Amino acid sequence: MAILNILLSFAQFEREIISERTRDKMGAARRKGKWVGGTPLLGYDVDPRGGRLVMNDKEAQRVREIFALYRRDRSLAAVVAELAERGWMTKSWKSKRGIRHSGRPFTKASVRLLLTNPTYAGKVHYRGVTYPGEHPAIIDSALWEGLNREFSERRHPEHKPTHEEQKHCSEGW
Repeated sequence: MAILNILLSFAQFEREIISERTRDKMGAARRKGKWVGGTPLLGYDVDPRGGRLVMNDKEAQRVREIFALYRRDRSLAAVVAELAERGWMTKSWKSKRGIRHSGRPFTKASVRLLLTNPTYAGKVHYRGVTYPGEHPAIIDSALWEGLNREFSERRHPEHKPTHEEQKHCSEGW
């Protein structure tokens, strides 16, 4: 029984080491601007010769139009309504195992994720830092940064204290 416990401890230790090495390797790849897998994005396909993103011109044009719609309307709901009217869906793709994943109608959440994804500006985000990506950008980096600054300001509007709040602060509240 003691030998079994020792063997189990070593097996768990080995799993943890492998997991840590995998995380480190994926982190290093992201810092180099590489795509390390996951669900393919609208506007990109996965290169069959290797795990990197290549632009899908037809989808990339749709991504540019989605950004333009948002710039024009400044409303996620209006963009979602326009995309539904056009019959546009999220990315359809096939996994390595051959499983087909159909596109779905856009929602406010999916449009927001698209607009705030740094991949479209040719960047890779990893642990709070954005790195230049090795894939081509679909939209201009300045456009992406401007929209994301706007989303950030909407999420965290600058709070201006009222006269009462200022008074309480100065009184040691």
